[in-house]
Amino acid sequence: MNLTPNFKPEHIVETIEQLAQQGLEVIAQAEQGEDWDSVITITDDFECELGRVTSVNSHLNAVMFDDDFNAEYEKTLPIITNFYSDISSNKALYTAYKNLKNTQLNKQQQYILQESIDGFELSGVGLEGEQSKRFKAIKERLSLLSNQFSKNSLKATNEWSKVVKLDELKGYGDTELAKIKTDKGYELSLQIPVYMDVMTYLDNRQLREEVYRAYVSRASEVGITSNEYDNQAIMDEILSLRQEMASILGFDNYAQLSIESKMVESVDQVLDFLMNLVDKSKHQAQTELDELSQFAGITLQPWDLGFYSEKLKEKKFGFKKSDLTPYFPEQKVLEGLFSTIENLYQVTLEQIDEPTYHPDVRVLNISSKDELIGKIYLDLYARKDKRGGAWMADYQPLTKDNKPIAFVVCNLNSPSNDRPALFEFDEIVTIFHEFGHALHHVLTKVKYACAAGISGVPWDGVELPSQYMEFFCYEREVIKQMSEHIESKESLPDALYEKLIASKNFQSAMGMLRQCEFSLWDLRTHIDTKNTYGVLEEVRKDTALMPAISENRFLNTFGHVFSGGYAAGYFSYKWAEVLAADAYYYVQENGGIGSAASLDFLHSILETGGSQDFMVSYEAFRGKKPQIDALLQANGIVN
Repeated sequence: MNLTPNFKPEHIVETIEQLAQQGLEVIAQAEQGEDWDSVITITDDFECELGRVTSVNSHLNAVMFDDDFNAEYEKTLPIITNFYSDISSNKALYTAYKNLKNTQLNKQQQYILQESIDGFELSGVGLEGEQSKRFKAIKERLSLLSNQFSKNSLKATNEWSKVVKLDELKGYGDTELAKIKTDKGYELSLQIPVYMDVMTYLDNRQLREEVYRAYVSRASEVGITSNEYDNQAIMDEILSLRQEMASILGFDNYAQLSIESKMVESVDQVLDFLMNLVDKSKHQAQTELDELSQFAGITLQPWDLGFYSEKLKEKKFGFKKSDLTPYFPEQKVLEGLFSTIENLYQVTLEQIDEPTYHPDVRVLNISSKDELIGKIYLDLYARKDKRGGAWMADYQPLTKDNKPIAFVVCNLNSPSNDRPALFEFDEIVTIFHEFGHALHHVLTKVKYACAAGISGVPWDGVELPSQYMEFFCYEREVIKQMSEHIESKESLPDALYEKLIASKNFQSAMGMLRQCEFSLWDLRTHIDTKNTYGVLEEVRKDTALMPAISENRFLNTFGHVFSGGYAAGYFSYKWAEVLAADAYYYVQENGGIGSAASLDFLHSILETGGSQDFMVSYEAFRGKKPQIDALLQANGIVN
């Protein structure tokens, strides 16, 4: 399971071409198959082989971006897209799958088979002639546009920087200064750890405004730097092509097509769910904003919110975010995370010495009773050649011959000046979140690749394990395990812990409105694709408490929707958060970490993957359907 050869792929176009050709031969065999192994197993096995190569290529393109490599990578995208289009539109293979309904199958196989048949139908297997050709062309074009959107976002982010003097950085402590110290002096950038420090700590309002305007106008026609990487035309074309794709399949809009493969029943159900959250949150959110405005004593602008929120939080709760940071050095945080996972799921995590694609990357073995379960490649730090954000990607699923392997990627602070990386608490929450995804992938017991781990799980269920993990960050024993002051070596004191917990839901209603805004815009822009910023303006009439500046183009770098898997599915975060809160409170009421209830979550949710209806899995764990009240409780939103 040494991945080193794959991390330096040579002749990737030739490799993908050869695999695609080999894949067509496998599919030709599967078309003639008459039982599970001769149809689904051989198809799955080949897709695993192809997936390992394509996963490494896309991963490298995201975490070690290089123009020369990207040029070759882009050439593979149409090959891969066309290959999968050929499979999903293959009527003979579709017929072979349908014929399996007449064979002896176990319950898992029956469910997987029906999901596969539904997938064929949503992928255009019933299309003929020109419609089939056009559908395939749309998929190919969308794969290229998605990559270009991501590339533009990265380059636009890297384009802006500014060297400043120490006396311009009032409000910064040693930790914040260490992040931006360079040979030139102190250099601000739009990398997320640096940007967030500017918005949170920098006294200099004029400089905060300058950085904010540069950040929110990235990759747009009004960008503070050049508009060479303007993503607007790409966004418009992506939305138009998605609408056309949905129309070809007989849907009114792309939102309907997206919802078809989710847990939820309809677009209207999701819109009602989100507007219910808006209605329940808006009064409290307005109260939170009024309190902040009164405290600041000025007419608030967007670049003031983080700064004055941090000051108000400090006044209300008697601490500031930077008071916590020295208690959370990287290695101690990871020890606490690993210990929590081990106690939750009766597994062992161990860092091993193995060559990887970058010196920053750790390799972790996950074992149970001395038997290897799988691996995680952990890539924590922000780099200039690395796509922003945090994510988990699956490299290899569990099969009868292979252990599951996942990539966990973040953009966090790195070590500097002989000091270890010190993590802010929000960053720790991010690490726990992404490990939740990775555990969902790695701890599966399903040996059918198309339903192992996160495969086959509806998008609005995928976020459950990740958001569930976030809750454990705040438990006292977990924080004791992952905190150790960089100098005194003491764990986080009780007094500071109590302040952290008291402040957990500070301005949570404002945050709820913001997430609902993203989700409502995402759905509505995939219903009416004419003017995506016009759609946002309409949504903001219900969700926004203060106006945006005219050059705000944050959609132009909204990778979740335009280059990720969340198109008309961003609501999944909120939908799954209901499940996660409901699950966590249930486990707490029944013994917490290490209890039978926490192991029930492992067995019913993580291990079953996409091998049965996800709500059936949830009800098997919980005994009933989740309630929205758990989400409101978790966010401290009182009606």
